Amino acid sequence: STISYKPPLDCNETNVLSALPSELTNAMYIPMQWQPADGTDLKVILDGGGIACTYGVQQAEIGATVSWVEDTNGLFDSRIAGWKGQGFEETSLPGVTADRIFVITAAAMNAREIHSWSANLLVKGNWIQVSASYVYKNSEATHLVNAAISSLRS
Repeated sequence: STISYKPPLDCNETNVLSALPSELTNAMYIPMQWQPADGTDLKVILDGGGIACTYGVQQAEIGATVSWVEDTNGLFDSRIAGWKGQGFEETSLPGVTADRIFVITAAAMNAREIHSWSANLLVKGNWIQVSASYVYKNSEATHLVNAAISSLRS
C-alpha cells in the first residue's frame, strides 16, 4: 500500500519549534490572524486548505514561518515562474531530500529591505514554504527544513 502524506492539522503539533536555534530563548508558536493579499503564496496556500505557522521570539522579530499545503492540480508548478521572477532559483539543500527546491538567492535577499531566507519545496506530494529571519545561507537551513518535512502526517 502507498503511504500518503498531508500537512499538519495544528501548528502546535509540528516539529518546527524544537528545530529553532537554542539561542532563541523562550521561542514559541505565535498565533497569527492571516490576511494575505490576493495572488500571494500565502493566499494560495490557505485557499488550498493549507496551514501557515509562525514560531520564534515575537518581541525580537526573530523566528520562522512555515506553510504546508497538498500539491493538488499542479499548485507548486503554477508558482515557479513567479518565484524565479522574485529571485528564487532551483537548487539542492545540504542534507535535505525533496523532489524540487527553490531557494531565494543571496542577491535577491540583499535587495530586500527585510532579511528573510526563504525556500519552496515539493516533498511527498506537498508544497512546503519555509522562511526564517535567522538563516543567512542555505547550509544553515537544513535542521529547520527537515523539521518542516518531518511535520507531514502519514
